[in-house]
Amino acid sequence: GERRRGAGAGGGNPTSTPGAFFGAKSHTVNGDENFVVESPEERARYKEFGREFRRREQESLAAARSYAVSCLDPDDGRVRLPDGTHWRVHLELADLSKRQNRIGDARDSYRRACNLQPRASQVWLEYSKLEEECGRIPECTAILKEGLGHCRNNENLIIRAVKYYERIGDLDEARSLLSICRRLPIERMWKTMLEGALLESRAGNYGTAREFLKYLTHHVPWYGPLYLAHTKLERDHGLNDEAFGIVEKGLRELPRYGPLYFQAFKLLEKSDLAAGDYALPRTMDMVERASTISRELLWKVHLEAAQMQERAALAGVAAGRPAGVGLDEALRPCRRSYARSIALCPPNLTWKIWLAAGRTEVSCDNVSEARELFLRAHDCVTEKGRSSVLLELSRLEEFAGDVGTARSFLTRSRGAYGGDWKVWLSSVNLECRHGRRDRAIEFAQSALNIHRGTGRLWAALIQLRHDDGELRQMDVFRRALQSVPKSGEVWCEGARIRLDPLSPTFDAQAAMRHLSFAARFTPQYGDSFLEQVRVDMIDRWLVPLAEPHVRRVYGALLPL
Repeated sequence: GERRRGAGAGGGNPTSTPGAFFGAKSHTVNGDENFVVESPEERARYKEFGREFRRREQESLAAARSYAVSCLDPDDGRVRLPDGTHWRVHLELADLSKRQNRIGDARDSYRRACNLQPRASQVWLEYSKLEEECGRIPECTAILKEGLGHCRNNENLIIRAVKYYERIGDLDEARSLLSICRRLPIERMWKTMLEGALLESRAGNYGTAREFLKYLTHHVPWYGPLYLAHTKLERDHGLNDEAFGIVEKGLRELPRYGPLYFQAFKLLEKSDLAAGDYALPRTMDMVERASTISRELLWKVHLEAAQMQERAALAGVAAGRPAGVGLDEALRPCRRSYARSIALCPPNLTWKIWLAAGRTEVSCDNVSEARELFLRAHDCVTEKGRSSVLLELSRLEEFAGDVGTARSFLTRSRGAYGGDWKVWLSSVNLECRHGRRDRAIEFAQSALNIHRGTGRLWAALIQLRHDDGELRQMDVFRRALQSVPKSGEVWCEGARIRLDPLSPTFDAQAAMRHLSFAARFTPQYGDSFLEQVRVDMIDRWLVPLAEPHVRRVYGALLPL
């Protein structure tokens, strides 16, 4: 009551601007509810179908398809499902068709599911996703609009449509969809409002996004990710003090919400380092405050503290503060934090801390101590994580100059844990660093026989074929797209092949298309954005300078 009427963090009235847009006094619209109602018998029969379908799917996709089709057959009384569940069976058939690359059959199954149960938002979501992945933008738009006509207030469908319109650059249409929040109570549509706030943030409308997030944290104080989103917005605009104020507000509401503490660590570490306080006094005070969170997270708090203290020690030694203190001595607080983390960590996870501590010792050239810590990790690691420890041991030996031992660790890893693609990629990279290109190609090809769907391995093979010429690289690129059409790394390598002006494969427009796919499928891969800068430079400066000379040479040679 009284608390909600107060001002939000950052000043201002949190019920004013966003409330005018979203509707502070909302009401339920009659006839808007969209529920798919199934009887207990229908649910039970479909559950039985699902178990048998999964069993046959393990045999083969063809067996699963045959069984699903038979369940829809009105003449087969043994397995026929009730009519009210047929739309779910068509969804399963559509998914099978997608996995078999039978896109036409998938479309037919989705359309039948939509006709049978138009109030099921899941059908429209999956159908629109298929068309977007196939690049059929008008069809995707039509499906989303048709689905929203049947499921007007479905939050998941609205959020999907908002993200879609943002991707194609139609922000006005996205905002018009968000206006539906005016008619509905905030309890039902706050997730949609959050998506609207994030949209405005990505569009550069900081003020609008800030007002929306203030409104949401005021009216939905129990949802921790809202505070995180608001904190990141303030932090990304360089307002660290305001960001920390949001964190404090969130911790007052949710004193045991771990992610807010970790966000506070980042903000306070940056503040302490900027002030030259390499002992991180404010950050360590927050670490002590975090002792109230659940014990399952407490070991992560001290692990994060150790890594912050390591960064501070490196910065302090580089700045000569305090004077006369070496890196080994400056890392003592870091080692104490590692020890506290080990004491609180579950036994099956201690190997992660031993690895982190070993990496810290490597940073100050304590190779023997790092080796001992990695071997401790190897002694207590689970079978699933053993390959990660062996890779760390290999890197350590290579760092120490013992390449033979490094190779032996990788050989053991490939033999025992070849199912982990990272083992093969590390082998490829090791041979590349030591000039054994043919051996690296051999490893890459062997890896792809096992991990054909791993884009990083295909990208490595494309890079290794550089000395064989762009045409050979293009051949590998085309084969890679048959196996991993959604790998951003592969599309980025394809763009690089197109960006050499002296190559017969040069095509700046094709490179830009490849990079747009890379950014779409793997946005966290930073190389795609660097290559986009390169394309822009070629398009703006190199092409205009070279075009007159090319035309002159072409005109001189044409009569010949």
